[in-house]
Amino acid sequence: MERRLFSLIFAFSFLLFSGSVFADEIGQHFVHGLASYSQEITLEFASPEEAAAAELTKLEMPIGKKLAVSSRWDDSSREHLLMSRTLAENGWKGTFFLNKCDESYAQDIVSRLVKDGHSIGIHTTRHPHLEQVEPNRMFEEILGNRVMLESVNDLCASTFTFPFGLGRDTEDSLTTAHEQGIALVRAGLLGGPESINMAERLGLKPEQFVSPYRFVANDSDPQLETFEKGWKTGENLIAEGKSTIGPYIALGTHSWQRRVHQDGFERLGNILATKSNLSEIWYCDSNEYTAYRLNFLFAEIKKKSVNGNRAVFVISRIEPQETAAVVDLGVKVSPLPQKALFSHGKILSVNDSGEFMIPNEASQTLPVHIDRIDNPENGPADAETLISTEFPGLKIGSQIDLEKNVLNIVITNETGKTITKVKGHIRLPLKWKGETPLWFVEKIENKSTLKMNVSLGEIESSNRFRKGELFIDNQCDFLVDGEVGRIHSTVTIRETAEN
Repeated sequence: MERRLFSLIFAFSFLLFSGSVFADEIGQHFVHGLASYSQEITLEFASPEEAAAAELTKLEMPIGKKLAVSSRWDDSSREHLLMSRTLAENGWKGTFFLNKCDESYAQDIVSRLVKDGHSIGIHTTRHPHLEQVEPNRMFEEILGNRVMLESVNDLCASTFTFPFGLGRDTEDSLTTAHEQGIALVRAGLLGGPESINMAERLGLKPEQFVSPYRFVANDSDPQLETFEKGWKTGENLIAEGKSTIGPYIALGTHSWQRRVHQDGFERLGNILATKSNLSEIWYCDSNEYTAYRLNFLFAEIKKKSVNGNRAVFVISRIEPQETAAVVDLGVKVSPLPQKALFSHGKILSVNDSGEFMIPNEASQTLPVHIDRIDNPENGPADAETLISTEFPGLKIGSQIDLEKNVLNIVITNETGKTITKVKGHIRLPLKWKGETPLWFVEKIENKSTLKMNVSLGEIESSNRFRKGELFIDNQCDFLVDGEVGRIHSTVTIRETAEN
C-alpha cells in the first residue's frame, strides 16, 4: 500500500519526555494523510494446506448490499427536526450540513438528529459564494465551520457541501474550484453529496472527495415522479460505470417540505417508504459511506503467518475519528474457513460464500469530547490561557513564527494520567504548498511538557494568498484513560503583503 511520508519533525521536550520524531516513524501511523492502525484476524481451516493457500480480500460494499443510499440536508434550520423524524421512521439516514450552531441549537436540534441515527457535516460559517471571497477567507469559512461544529457538539465531521453549489471559474473569481478542492483536503474533509464525481471538478483524485449522484424529490413540493426519475438516473449511471466512487446515491438539499403543503413531510415520508427496507440497499449517512469507501480503497491486508490449520492476517485500516464514522469492513476469504477469530477470541460470523464483516477494535471509537483552544493573536505557545476546559490539566498552544516559517507547539500534561498515541494534523491555508504536515508522539507522561517546531514547507509567492487573516488549526487526537479525545489548537494571524 502506498504510504506518504510527510514533514520531518524534530520534537524537543522537557521533564519526562525526550527524543525526536522522524518522518519514517510518522509514516507508520498515517496512510494517505489519515491516521491508521492494525488489527489481526485468525482464520481456522480444515487443513494446513488450506491455511497456506488462504487469501483474504476486501468487499466494495457491506455483505449483501448493492447500492448505498444517503440523504443531504443543508443549513441550520429548525425544520431539520421534522426531516430527522421523517427519515428515521422510514429507515433512512442523512447528514445535516450546518452553518451556525450555538449551544442551544446543539442541545435542541443536533442531539435529536444524532439520536435518530444521523450525522452532521460542514457547510461554511457564513454561507458565502466561495468563489467570491479571497483564498484565506475561503479557507477560514470551511475550516472554521468544522472546528466550531465539532467542538460545540462533541461530534466529528468529515463531509462537506458547497453553499450555492460550486461556482464556475470566471475572470472575476477570487478563488478557483481547484483551490476550493485543495482547501477541503487541507481541512480534513473527505467528501459530500454534491454531484457525481465532484472530485474531477475540484481538480482532485476520486478518492480525495467521495461524492455520489445526488437527486431530488423537489424540496418545496415533494413529488414521487421526480424522486423515481432521480433514483433511476443514479442507478443507470452506476450501471454504466460512470461513478468513480462506487454504487452510491444521495437524496435532497433542504428541509423546505412545508413551503407548499403543510403536510409536506408526510408526503416525503410516503415517497421514502417506496424505497424503504430493501435488503440490497445500505441506508447510510454521508460520513459512513465515505469511511467505508476509503477503507475499501486504502486498507491493506497481509498474511502474517500460518501455523498448522490456522492463518493469521493483519489488516491496516483508517482510524474512525479520521472519517467521523465507525464502520465494519466487509471481506471475503477463500477457501471457506471453519472459524474466524477476532480480538480476544471473539468469533465472527462467516457466510457460505466466505464473506464476513470485520469490526473496529474496541478502542477505536469516535472522540468522547472535542475541545478548541484558540490563540487569536498568535501569542506565545506556552501562554497560561491556552488550557483545555474539556480535558482539565491539559494545555496545548500553537504559534506561527513567520520569519522561520515554523509552527511552534507546546503541550503540557498535568492531567494526572499518561496521554498516548498523540497525533496531529496541521491544517494550513493556501499560502503554503504541499501536503498537510503531520506529527506523532507515542506518549506524553503526566507532569511533562512536549515542545515541537514544525516546518511548514514552501510558501506561495502571490500576494493574493497573503490577504486577510490566516486561520491555522493544529488538530490533535489522543487517548486518555482509554478514551479518544480531540483538541483543535488554533492560531490566527493578520497577514500583510510584506510577510
